[in-house]
Amino acid sequence: MIDKAKSLELGLPAPKIKQFETRYVVACMAAGYTLNTWICRYIGIGNLHSLLSSLKNRKVPPPFTIEHGKTWCPNEKMVPNKVVDIAYMTPDQRKQYASNKKPAKA
Repeated sequence: MIDKAKSLELGLPAPKIKQFETRYVVACMAAGYTLNTWICRYIGIGNLHSLLSSLKNRKVPPPFTIEHGKTWCPNEKMVPNKVVDIAYMTPDQRKQYASNKKPAKA
């Protein structure tokens, strides 16, 4: 379950009630946020790598970019000496995602 308080503490959007982790990750990236393994673990998403892999294997995967690097960890309050996944959507990918997204049900 995604921790709403920790998400807000990091400046991320609050998860919707019963929102699945995969949908939350896509929603964050589509809104312009960059997620990494440390941030996801902090807010309660156990394995970002698995979520990104499942997204890539969808019939019509959302466009996003994955990089690997060292980044700040909210638990440790420092940059650990470990390379982790960093996922985001570029402005062009966000436009493409918005144009491909199905309209909300009325």
